[in-house]
Amino acid sequence: MGYNTITQGLTITVPTTGTKNWDQQLLTGAWEKISAHDHSGGGNGTQLDSSSIAPNFGLVQVGVQVVTGLNQSITLDWNGGNIHLIDVTGATGTLTITLSNPVSGAAYKIYFKQPATALSVTWPASVKWPQGQAPIATEVLNAVDSVELYYNGADSVYYADWQLNYS
Repeated sequence: MGYNTITQGLTITVPTTGTKNWDQQLLTGAWEKISAHDHSGGGNGTQLDSSSIAPNFGLVQVGVQVVTGLNQSITLDWNGGNIHLIDVTGATGTLTITLSNPVSGAAYKIYFKQPATALSVTWPASVKWPQGQAPIATEVLNAVDSVELYYNGADSVYYADWQLNYS
């Protein structure tokens, strides 16, 4: 099946074969309507003012943060993006995480590039884990673990989940 990629501020890949030529239908119909109208529910057809969009609403990857040494602390500022990659391959002891500037309803992802020895991570009390169990980091040099967070602003808590050992 063939695919076309449409890029107009947002990249969408759609099938070009089958019962409908979706790329042309999306480009000539829905895309113009999506990009030109206010989606606040007012039904007024006014173009959405970009200043009303939270600065970190989109998925933005920030630069790699390298943590080395014994017993380090790091602050993840969500105003810098929803995705962070932290290289802890040179760290030992305990890494203390601080999370700042969350947006209610936003999802966040943290990737950790792991050291070969155990690294303990201390999370803020506002992070809630399934069955109360935070992840136990992979002890394989350069393996990558990930933590996904959903911020519930009404309760001021993060609901977290994890995936281990992307290697």
